[in-house]
Amino acid sequence: MTDAAGLAATFAPEIVVLAAALLVFLLDVLGVRRLEAVGGVAVAGSGLAFLLVLADLGFAPLAAIRTIGAGAINVAPAAGASPLYFVSSFGLVFQALFLAAAFFVGLASLSRDPHEPGAPIFYGLLSLATLGMLLVALASDLIFLLLAIEITSLATYLLVGYTRRGLRPLEAAMKFYIIGAVSSTLSFFGASLLFGAYGTTDLFRLAAVAGSVGYPVLALLGYGFLVAGLAFKTTLVPFHAWAVDVYDGAPTDVSAFLAGGSKKVGVFAFFLVFLGPVLFVHPGGPGNPFSGAPFDLGPITQLLLGVLAVLTMTVGNVLALLQKEMKRLLAYSSISQAGYMLLGIAVGSPASLAGATFQVLTHVLSKGGAFLVVAGVAGLGVGPLVDDWRGLGSRRPLTSVAFALMLLSLAGVPLTIGFASKFVLFSAVVDARGYFVWLAVAGLLNSALSVFYYARILKVVFLQDPAPAGAVVGGSEPAELPAGGLGYGRAAAIAIATVAIVALGVYPQFALGPIQAAASHFYALGA
Repeated sequence: MTDAAGLAATFAPEIVVLAAALLVFLLDVLGVRRLEAVGGVAVAGSGLAFLLVLADLGFAPLAAIRTIGAGAINVAPAAGASPLYFVSSFGLVFQALFLAAAFFVGLASLSRDPHEPGAPIFYGLLSLATLGMLLVALASDLIFLLLAIEITSLATYLLVGYTRRGLRPLEAAMKFYIIGAVSSTLSFFGASLLFGAYGTTDLFRLAAVAGSVGYPVLALLGYGFLVAGLAFKTTLVPFHAWAVDVYDGAPTDVSAFLAGGSKKVGVFAFFLVFLGPVLFVHPGGPGNPFSGAPFDLGPITQLLLGVLAVLTMTVGNVLALLQKEMKRLLAYSSISQAGYMLLGIAVGSPASLAGATFQVLTHVLSKGGAFLVVAGVAGLGVGPLVDDWRGLGSRRPLTSVAFALMLLSLAGVPLTIGFASKFVLFSAVVDARGYFVWLAVAGLLNSALSVFYYARILKVVFLQDPAPAGAVVGGSEPAELPAGGLGYGRAAAIAIATVAIVALGVYPQFALGPIQAAASHFYALGA
């Protein structure tokens, strides 16, 4: 009974989210399909789970609902033990980020047409995808990690095409499914090679034996396949081509979840797979993977991840400059942001881990919020092209200002969270010295490059004359929804994200402090 109670306490956020998903599907079976009912259940579930995670992280006002004692967090497994899951403060930070993304998307989606069919499917799948993300953050075994990723992947495949309206969502869902299947195959094959090399898939044991036993050439191949498989999930170049079509074809709220939420599963998987078992291990030796002597996988892995980071930043930004459609531009921008996050993993220091995680928080708020704005103005009749946003600043000033702050944050302009996160990340990369300095220079140049297309959007929104009559259907007509035509739910989600972007830009330590502490614990534990 005690073990069962302890297990329930450990998985309390996951149980809440799973219960919300099952209740949504039960309401659907019973014929209760109103958007307010099923959406309220899902949003309440993600909100409650978010509070539970914050309580476990040690936020004093929430101490009464804490389910995991401080002494049970960041405790390394006993020697010889191979647990499937492990509770770390670093994993809890990512759980909070995952739940925040799900909460924002769920809250914003309450402003959709209440009579639109498919609301139970949307909110049920959103909760199941969130459940998989939460399990990823607890994984300490490679197979458990990949299976948790599959829970999220299967739910998001269905989310992309759940409306079954038109060919574009269905085409996007099919592309997502096929690429996702290839990604999963590569990842599991890589895991099997690592098991062949080391006789285990436990991440702690991999860190203990990496490079010193088994067959290093198998390990190199295994990690190579894992890089490819997880790179698909994280939209790293050259494994990124699917993302733009999927983001563009999916319902915009789903695109916000993919960019601001589920994509971060791949980022966290990179943390787990390549930091403890690879970059934190330095066995020394002659460096010959074909011999039985110790072989250090760290340098070659750092070089590979650094090259992928620079390629991803550069290709994403260059292609974003060429886009004329808003969603495709934001999609390529999202690809480039993944490159910044990968910088922190390539360096592998506590400071760079904190910087990369802080960059993830920036992306959740800024990129997820930007897609929610795009979904909101689409309901006002704004077309898909960037030029269709002409003069929106004069017709919808509050919405336009919020969108501008999100774009400025992504560009890294001071007094936004994007500036703070890039400053922390690039400073950590420079402090690592060596060739990492050139990675920081590449990041700074790409940040400057991104300013051009963000500035083009702001010019269209605020400085150009409004589109001709009829080009923007809802531009001058009374809004059908309250809160400036966005609806209360979407307006609240956008407002919360905007306030957080500015508040954390002015005082980043509120979020950065817990992130730095969690990154230090993660580095000390090695997993």
